[in-house]
Amino acid sequence: MKIDRTIAEDHLYIAVKHLTINGNAAQIFSNLFVVTGVVRVFYIYGIVETATLAADVTACYFDVFPTAGAAVELTKIVAAPAMSSFEVGSGIIKSQEAAQIATVLRANVAMFAEEDADFKKVAKPFILGKKSGAVTNVRFVYTTGTDLTEETGVIHFEAQWQPLSSDGALVPAA
Repeated sequence: MKIDRTIAEDHLYIAVKHLTINGNAAQIFSNLFVVTGVVRVFYIYGIVETATLAADVTACYFDVFPTAGAAVELTKIVAAPAMSSFEVGSGIIKSQEAAQIATVLRANVAMFAEEDADFKKVAKPFILGKKSGAVTNVRFVYTTGTDLTEETGVIHFEAQWQPLSSDGALVPAA
């Protein structure tokens, strides 16, 4: 029996993770999603959902980290954008190649409209595979200041994905 691959390729899934921003005067590595097999990720973004973020949430980026290896950038680490004082409705999205910083959208500065400028996609798809013998996580990384009382807010992260291998999946990290 021949299976129509075009039907299988239409199966798209969305993984969701809520992350409470915490501070400790250090770089915070937050596991968002765990990958198994091979998947195509169409977009990954986060929207501030509750409370304005503190004034010291800086150096925000996405990476992939296997427990038995080095991190791989999904967005550029050097000159990564800040999300300081971002209000509810503000966000961050992987919109370009890994060599570029993430795009931040600030609801508290002005209204915004992010569109398909210059015929590029607003979100940048990529293919992701689990490292053999390791737990492989998609992470959101940020830096905070020393005043823990300022660290508030929850960011709602979503990733739309499609399995490319029979065991391909992207699920929220514990």
